[in-house]
Amino acid sequence: MKLINYLIIQIIPFLPKVFVRLVASPYIAGITDDEMLLNVQKLNNKGYDVAIDILGEHVKTEQEATEITERYANLYDRIASQKLNANLSIKLSHIGQDLGYDFVKSNLMILVNAAKKHNNFLRLDMENSPYTSETINLYKKAFESYSNVGIVLQAYMHRSKDDLDKLANEKFNVRICKGIYIESEDIAFRDYQKIRDNYIVLVQQALIKGAYVGIASHDEYLIDKLYLWIKENQIPTTQYEFQILHGVPMGKKLQQLIKKGNKVRVYVPYGDNWYDYSVRRLKENPKMAGYIIKNIFSKILGR
Repeated sequence: MKLINYLIIQIIPFLPKVFVRLVASPYIAGITDDEMLLNVQKLNNKGYDVAIDILGEHVKTEQEATEITERYANLYDRIASQKLNANLSIKLSHIGQDLGYDFVKSNLMILVNAAKKHNNFLRLDMENSPYTSETINLYKKAFESYSNVGIVLQAYMHRSKDDLDKLANEKFNVRICKGIYIESEDIAFRDYQKIRDNYIVLVQQALIKGAYVGIASHDEYLIDKLYLWIKENQIPTTQYEFQILHGVPMGKKLQQLIKKGNKVRVYVPYGDNWYDYSVRRLKENPKMAGYIIKNIFSKILGR
């Protein structure tokens, strides 16, 4: 299977965009704001909360960063006017993190104030390791102005437990994911089960400390194990939610969680950069390739 995944990754950049779009379409919620918001409404109607992400990262110019910042700020207005159950999740490199600390901080505060205006929430995504410390620092700056902001910790990073210990309290809102970027074994776990084990530790410790936790995983082993622990320890449903990527076929499991009174949030990526996002993520995570190729053949065979 590893060989198959590797071969798929090598050919994906050479496939016609229309073919990649066909494969990626379940996972991308549209190109335009209108297309995405229509999908958000449909998800809300099914009982899901939503986190919105405009695809893109590492912008090269201040103009690009400013335009994306304005687009995100306008989304808060549209979410409010359409009475949608949704918040925003941003990559700091998308609003200018590579262009200087003061510049990205200024753009971040624009979004913090936009969220504050509508009493909505803002999540700062965690990117690869060179950005971790600065992302945490910017999160702290944002939190000083508005407490309804959150961050992401990655279970495969050795430092995440220490970061959690320093950050966690009853006002801390954290999404915990496994982590997708390729990192050195000096700073990140490579063993699959060790990542799982650390994931469980992070979620449990965050909940024990009173934090609000987004349990972001498609791994049913983790979902089931953590849900059992949550019930055994009488963690209130107001202290956590389950999170999943748009298009991942786990509808039955998610609906079961909702029926039991749990909140489930769908992470909704969209925008013009869908192609680069799809190709890059597949390259960064070879294990996804086998999953995607199964869906290709399912579409072709009509199954």
